[in-house]
Amino acid sequence: MAAIMLKGLGGAGLLVALEQSVLREQVPCLYEVAQFGLPKAFAAVILVNVIGSVFLLLSLGMKVGAARTKYGVKLPKMYAEGTDENATKFNCIQRGHQQALETYPQFLMMSVIGGLFSPVVVTFCGVIYNISRRVWAEGYATGNPDSRYSSFVAVGIWYSLLAVMGASVATAVHITGCI
Repeated sequence: MAAIMLKGLGGAGLLVALEQSVLREQVPCLYEVAQFGLPKAFAAVILVNVIGSVFLLLSLGMKVGAARTKYGVKLPKMYAEGTDENATKFNCIQRGHQQALETYPQFLMMSVIGGLFSPVVVTFCGVIYNISRRVWAEGYATGNPDSRYSSFVAVGIWYSLLAVMGASVATAVHITGCI
């Protein structure tokens, strides 16, 4: 896990450095100050990382609602009891949604913070996060928890989360004026 974190954070540092050295020079209009003192490209962070991810979570939640009906799991029970195929299938669908909710506050907050200084990288990470989260949940929903990583795309959840964390660190360092 530590190796993955170092790899992801190192990659995030490289992406942030590229954005700062290349995109700021090549496409300066993205970094012009818009209303509220934010870079114009921050609008993409709002659209992809905030609004897009909300629609993703809503769709995963609707899948849980449909599975409740299909497999007869009544509220307020969060998970189906038993180990039969239907219980396992429902629990995997529910777990795919629940796990998304468990990491969402961190992703959202770090996207908003990191997007202040590196809006293009953070938006790119939002696209990867949203696609990866969907693929991961679809794999989980097969009823076999190991299938959540059956596609290499699913691992993008963790790399994008680490990258927005790196962008948040870059924002904090930038605010101090040390860079």
